[in-house]
Amino acid sequence: MKATQSILQFHGLGAAFYPEHHPREQWADYVSLLSKSGLGFVRVAEFAWDKLEPCEGQFDFAWLDEALRLLKRRGVRAIMCTPTAAPPLWACERYPEILPVLEDGSTYGFGQRRYACPTSPAYLRLSSGVAAAMARHYGRSPQILAWQIDNEFGHPFCFCARCQGLFQEWCRKRFGTIRRFNDALCTHFWGQTLADFSQVAFPVKNGHPGYWQLYHRFHSEAIIACYRRQADALRANGAVAPVTTNMMPTWYGYDHEEMASHLDVIAGDHYGLHSQRLFGDYFANEVFVHEYLRGLKHGQPVWFLEFQCDRNQPPLPGMTRWEALTQVGLGANLIDYFRFDTCPSGNERGGGMVGVDRKTGRVYREIRGVASDLRKLRSHLDGTTAPPAKVAFLFTFANHCEFTRNVHHREFEGPFGNGYAMHVARHMQAITRLNIRTTIAHPDDDFAKYEIVIAPALYLCPRTLAARLERFVAQGGTLLLTSYSGYANEYGTLWETPIPAPMSAMFGLEVHDYGGNFANAGAIAIRPESDQLQFKPIDDIRHIDEIRTHDRRVEVLATYDNAFFRNLPAITRRQHGRGWAYYLGALLGQSGYESVYQGLVRHWKLAPLLELPAGIYATARVKGRRRIVFINNPNGHPQKLDLKRAYVDLIGTRRIAGRITLKPFEVLVLSGSIVDGPTEA
Repeated sequence: MKATQSILQFHGLGAAFYPEHHPREQWADYVSLLSKSGLGFVRVAEFAWDKLEPCEGQFDFAWLDEALRLLKRRGVRAIMCTPTAAPPLWACERYPEILPVLEDGSTYGFGQRRYACPTSPAYLRLSSGVAAAMARHYGRSPQILAWQIDNEFGHPFCFCARCQGLFQEWCRKRFGTIRRFNDALCTHFWGQTLADFSQVAFPVKNGHPGYWQLYHRFHSEAIIACYRRQADALRANGAVAPVTTNMMPTWYGYDHEEMASHLDVIAGDHYGLHSQRLFGDYFANEVFVHEYLRGLKHGQPVWFLEFQCDRNQPPLPGMTRWEALTQVGLGANLIDYFRFDTCPSGNERGGGMVGVDRKTGRVYREIRGVASDLRKLRSHLDGTTAPPAKVAFLFTFANHCEFTRNVHHREFEGPFGNGYAMHVARHMQAITRLNIRTTIAHPDDDFAKYEIVIAPALYLCPRTLAARLERFVAQGGTLLLTSYSGYANEYGTLWETPIPAPMSAMFGLEVHDYGGNFANAGAIAIRPESDQLQFKPIDDIRHIDEIRTHDRRVEVLATYDNAFFRNLPAITRRQHGRGWAYYLGALLGQSGYESVYQGLVRHWKLAPLLELPAGIYATARVKGRRRIVFINNPNGHPQKLDLKRAYVDLIGTRRIAGRITLKPFEVLVLSGSIVDGPTEA
C-alpha cells in the first residue's frame, strides 16, 4: 500500500506489545487476548536493541519473527520500531563517547533511556546499522503497517566537548564573522565580546538568551539530522511502509514543524486522562494536543502512537471510550495504546490492558467495546478528514524556547517548560468552549487558508515572520496580536523600535511602557468602548500595555477603567489593506479571555458547527458532501439537548431525533450532509 493511501486510511486501534518481556510459552495467550480485544495492530521492538543485536554486527530476528507469525495468524499487523532509544550495554562500554553530558556536567549513562548524544559518530553509525538490518529483514513485509523511528525521538540536551566544537562551527557558518555574531547578540553587555568563534560557550555558562536561541536551533538540527539518517537507512534498505516517529507534543527539544517535514505521517503521544492536564479542561486539552500535531504538517490527519491505557490508575468508567472517540472525531486515523501487556519489572513496572497473570479487567473490556464501535464506523470514516478551521493560533518554536529558558511574567510559568504552550492554550480554550473549531498554525504554514490568525505572546518576531503576517492581513485576513509581542528578533535581541516593532505600522500603535505593578492602582477593569465589540467587563488583569495610537484610523474597541489608566486603549483594530489588525494589550486570567473571545466571536460572526447547550461539543469529519458529526459530552454528569432534525446513529444503527440525554462521557456519532452555516441540534 502506498504511504499516502495508508495516511488517509482509518486504521482504528492498536497497542504496544513487548513479547520479549515474557516467557515464550506465554506469547500465544497474549496474542489470543489481543485478538479478542479487537485491536488490529501492535507496536513492537522499540527498546529491544540488545535482543536484536546482542553483539555488534550480529543480528537475531528469530524471536521477533516468531512473535510476528503468531500475530499474523490472528490478522494483526505491526508498527515496527527502531530500538535506538536504548543502546545496549556493549555499545556504551565499547564507545563511551555515545553518552551525553548534561547541563550540570554529569554524564547521562546506561540504565535510563535516551542516553545518547545526537552528534556521536559511533551512535549515528550503530543506530543506522540496526535500522538498515531491520529494513532488509522486514522492509517489504505486508504485515508492517508503518515504521516508528526510535521512541519519543530527541536525545537529551548535550553539552559535551564534541557538541561544543560543532556548535562553534555552526555559529561560524551562520554568522560568517565574529563581529556579526557579537552585534547580533549584543555581547558587549557585561563585556562578553568575543574575538573568535572558538570562544563561543554553551549558554549554561552565562545564560545569555541569544545563546539559548542559537543552541536550541543547533540542537534541533542535530536531532533532525539524526532522525533523517535512520529514515534514509530504512528506505535505502527496502522499507516501503510510512516512516514516522512518536513526537511528544510541545517538547522544546527540537523544532517539531521542521521535523514534521521529514515524516511521512504526523504522529505523537498523548496521555490526556492524567490528572495533570496542561492545556485546559478535558475537551480543550484534547483539542489542543490534536491541533498542535495536526498543524505540524499543516492539516494532515493525526496518528497517536502512545495513548493512555493504565490499569494502575484507570480513568472513570466511560472515559476510555470518550477519549478515543473524541480524538477520532477531531480527525485521528490511528490510536495505539500504551501498552497491551503489563511491564513485569523495571522503571515502568505496571500498567497495561492485560496483567502479568494474563487476566483482564474493566479497561480491557472498555477498549474492546471501543474497538467494536470503530469497526462499525470504519467504512464511514475511511478517506474522511477534519474540515478546515477558520481560526488558527500561531505557535512558534523560537518563542517556546524563549519562555522556557528565560524569566518572564509568571503567566508563562509551567511544568516541563510548557509555560508558552499553556498560555496559547488559554486563548484557544476560550474559543473552544464556544464550540468553535480552531487549529494551531506554525510559522511555515500558509496563513492564507485561514480567515483569522491569533498570535498570543509573539515575543520573538523576526522580520520575515512579521512580513508574512503583514501580507496575510493586507490580502484580507484578520490578525489578533496580544500583549508580550514584538519585543525581540530571532536572536532574542530587543528591537530598536517601539513594541510591536516590525508590525507597529500595521497596527497603528506603539507601546513604550508595560507591566503589572498594580499594588496601589486600585481596581482595574476593561470595558467595551465601541458597539463593534461587546463583552462583560473584565477585572482579572495580570499585565497591561500602555498603548499609544499614532494613526487616526485606529479604532479603540475597549479601554481601561481605572484612576491611573482610565480611557487608555486596551483593545484596538485598524484596517490594513483588505484586512484587519487587532491588538489586545493585556494578559488576562482565564475568565477574562473567555469574556473577550465571546465578544470577538460574535464580532467576527463565527458560528459553531451545531448550536448546542453549553458544555456539549460537536466536531465533524467530511468527505465530499458527506459529513459525520460527533456530539460530545465531556462531563461526568448527563446532559440534555434537543435534536431539531433526525439523524442516523452510526454506532447504534438507529434514527434519533427530539429530546435526548447524553450519558456521562458519551459520544454520539451521527450521519449528516454538509450545509452552509450552523445547524440546529
